[in-house]
Amino acid sequence: MAEVKVEKIKDPGKKEMSTLFADFAKRFDAVRQRAHELFENRGSQWGKELEDWITAEREVFGWTAAELTEKDNAFQVQFTLAGFDAKDVQVTAMPNEIIVRAAASDENKGEKENVLWSEFGSKSVFRRFELPSAIESDKVTAKLDKGILCIQAPKAAAPKVTTIPIAAAAA
Repeated sequence: MAEVKVEKIKDPGKKEMSTLFADFAKRFDAVRQRAHELFENRGSQWGKELEDWITAEREVFGWTAAELTEKDNAFQVQFTLAGFDAKDVQVTAMPNEIIVRAAASDENKGEKENVLWSEFGSKSVFRRFELPSAIESDKVTAKLDKGILCIQAPKAAAPKVTTIPIAAAAA
């Protein structure tokens, strides 16, 4: 089981988020451009814009199976990443979400002139998992084993609430 590096961000408003947001912007521009290409390839006929957008999102962001479970005092995300190595995967943990980015390039080792078609090539996956409650982002761990990324995210302790007895408050 290979360890995956986790970028741990306690305050998402700080400067280190700029590269993540720049990546978001670049990918959304690519989705917009690809959806427009799909629209044009269909002869610019209206009526299937949503289908074009969803197809473009899956092509640009990648979409693989995932599962979020809650166990005791932690959340666990399992996420399929077939064909990726741990070095290809970036996990970013923030107080209420986890973002997974993976990118790799596969080269076909066969003779080019004998290949009739191929689905090998560069691939990327980008997923955001919003969590139902806060986590301790500095304690998140991730491991990649046999194409399954497993992320453990301990829940943040509930804030302590101090109560003032009614009689003391009225005095």
